[in-house]
Amino acid sequence: MEAFSIQLQKDEPLSNIPHNVIGIDLGQSLTKLVHLENKHLILSVFPTESNFKNILAYLQNIDLTNIKLNLTGGKAFYFQQKIKNDYNSTMFNEFEANVNGIDFLFNLKKSKSLPEALIITIGTGSSIILKKEIGFEHVGGSALGGGFFMALIKLLYNITSYNEAIELAQKGDRYKVDLKVADIYSPEDQRVNAIFREFTAASLGKINSRGKNENYNKGDLLNSLICMIGENLGTIAVERAKNHDVKYLIFCGGFVSNNKPLKQVLTLLCTINKKKALFLNHSMFAGAIGALKL
Repeated sequence: MEAFSIQLQKDEPLSNIPHNVIGIDLGQSLTKLVHLENKHLILSVFPTESNFKNILAYLQNIDLTNIKLNLTGGKAFYFQQKIKNDYNSTMFNEFEANVNGIDFLFNLKKSKSLPEALIITIGTGSSIILKKEIGFEHVGGSALGGGFFMALIKLLYNITSYNEAIELAQKGDRYKVDLKVADIYSPEDQRVNAIFREFTAASLGKINSRGKNENYNKGDLLNSLICMIGENLGTIAVERAKNHDVKYLIFCGGFVSNNKPLKQVLTLLCTINKKKALFLNHSMFAGAIGALKL
């Protein structure tokens, strides 16, 4: 379990929520819990277990009476069925909860309401929500995300720790394995400008059947995999932003957490396309915070 806290201001609307309410976002890989305690928002995250044993133990150790659970996320229904005789609970739409949570975190950072924006949640898989002036719309998604990354590195290197993988990736150099446009075109070829030369022509393109490239390490490959996911998701998100004439792209979710290589490639893609990438502190808890507010 990991835990964090956010100190709330006196006039913060969330500070008026009863302390016996807990927001829980039950995802495929991670479960996030949020509740209020002495004007602090307490944030906790666990691996999602099929029997929910860790969540139940956490709830039993919280010193609250008449606990009310506001649930969201893909596993919320299963959890509600398990605890229906023990806790008062309500389920909420996960997209609505996520938008509400991002709105709160944006206001916390910028001291103003969230404008129209795309909210790209990169968790086990990925979803894209258009936050409108009034309401929201689910406008796309992808099977790429943390689930794909963690499964692949388990198969390749038997790595099961996300933090270990990110630490290795941050020390790696993707261009020992990735093929850039600049690796293909001559430096004297005027058909290709300087910016386009830096684009990825082929992920892992330097490892091919014509020759065995052994001049790379584990971190280089992990960095490449993260950037491949980021470039594909970022490209999809930017095109959605262009279609809906939106400037701000807010990237959140568990796979964004502490993931510097991913943030760098997403920021670069947005900048090149004249869009603004935003990363909010504690954004993986957006769904749980939003459920708490609903």
